[in-house]
Amino acid sequence: SMVKIKDKQLKKLLSAKDYLDRKVAELTKDRKNDRSWDSKATLLRLKKQKLRLKEEISRLADKFSQITKIK
Repeated sequence: SMVKIKDKQLKKLLSAKDYLDRKVAELTKDRKNDRSWDSKATLLRLKKQKLRLKEEISRLADKFSQITKIK
């Protein structure tokens, strides 16, 4: 059914977001030592990806009016 497919898609998005959360936390910690522009650019890129994911997750969740708590 459609719902099952979308549910799978939602799961995929949520796990991608978890991964990005961990990477961002890791990089933020690394920034204490590595103040290079490179690391800043990477961090910004990841944060933007995270934002897009959150929007996509919200959109999907709304569509199915699932009660999904997203930080």
